[in-house]
Amino acid sequence: MSDDHENDQPSPDSEKTRGELSRFEADRGRREADEAPDYFSEKAGKSRVRVDDDRGVQRPFMRGILVHSLTEQGFVFEDAYAISQKVWKRVREQAHTSTKELRELIAEFASASSVAESERLRRIDDQLDVQGKDGRWPFSQGRLQHSLLAAGIEPRLAFEVVVEIERSLRLGMQRPVTRDAIRSLAGGILERRFGESSARRYHTWRHYQNDDHRPVVVLLGGTSGVGKSSLALEVARRLSIARVLSTDSVRDVMRVMVSDELVPTLHVSSFEAHSRLIGEVSAGLDPVIEGFLEQSRTVSVGVRAVIDRAITEGMNMALDGVSLVPGLFDVSHWQDRAHVFFLLAADEDQESLHGHLVARAHGKGARASERYMQNFEEIVRIQEDLLERAEAFGVPIVDVQDLESAAHQVVAYVVDQLGERRAAETPALD
Repeated sequence: MSDDHENDQPSPDSEKTRGELSRFEADRGRREADEAPDYFSEKAGKSRVRVDDDRGVQRPFMRGILVHSLTEQGFVFEDAYAISQKVWKRVREQAHTSTKELRELIAEFASASSVAESERLRRIDDQLDVQGKDGRWPFSQGRLQHSLLAAGIEPRLAFEVVVEIERSLRLGMQRPVTRDAIRSLAGGILERRFGESSARRYHTWRHYQNDDHRPVVVLLGGTSGVGKSSLALEVARRLSIARVLSTDSVRDVMRVMVSDELVPTLHVSSFEAHSRLIGEVSAGLDPVIEGFLEQSRTVSVGVRAVIDRAITEGMNMALDGVSLVPGLFDVSHWQDRAHVFFLLAADEDQESLHGHLVARAHGKGARASERYMQNFEEIVRIQEDLLERAEAFGVPIVDVQDLESAAHQVVAYVVDQLGERRAAETPALD
């Protein structure tokens, strides 16, 4: 939730009558009066009420934290605030209280309005554990949110779903909660809010995480400066991929091992490689593209080694780089040992691509970006060649003008492909 509202100023309109004020505004005076003892008693030297928790640790009683805790458990703000005020009035003259006493007070005040609310509050501090085949562990919002991101929804919306799931689990009577129960609940909420495809992707990804030991390797090609590295990082975050590399790193290592005299095109940028070609370019061929391809073929040797290493280690990986050229990599080579997906990141709007490079020229890495600007025509020609190759070899093209949309496209493609492979590998039932 945004915190921008904390900076809002009250309206200076002093002509409003009390009857014209909203309920919140009308109640503000009473709330401020109730809160006044907190401020003035501290000014007078009176210490805060201290809370002894179940481990014997003391902490100050804070109504704001109690309100937040109650709203997280499903109470609307008005009810949470009212209960916290009643609890405060009961304990504010005490030097000490305990979490046990606070729970009893919360249950007492909630029961005045609803027995169901009382049951909800008595379970407010319950440890929520999850039971699975591999053991029992505390419920984790972060772990669940990562699984939901693979359904192809925005992080903000994924967190909203997590809150709804946790609230439902805490209101339920089952302890510990089973992993299957969470999956069923999550699938139902996703289908209700975002449609069947989102629920299907969630279940597909959960199956992959728990039952498929082959690593996922996402390859993102694209011309210089198009934004493929940012896309790779975002995709990796959504798919919980810990290893993110660039072919630039592979090329840097190879430059140390292979001399400039032996492979001169390796020692310059992709859009400058044509300037280091040794032989003449055949008639009808674009020297910019030929230099780029010669460099890419050299770097592809190291790239294959990096992919093989990740597969051997069983590590999921996202790899981006201009040297990932359609036609130079046959992903079927790894299909028995890993799930390798090849996509091309592109910005086909030259004005947009140019603007992106201009923006980068004013930030970090400005010197490299200035070189991009000076070689913009060569960069565009390389992208055109990559696009033609992608069409020829059936490599999906991802529009990177909108990073959020591009990440959604890649995640949806990867997870949908995992689902199709699972269906193809599952024996048909008679």
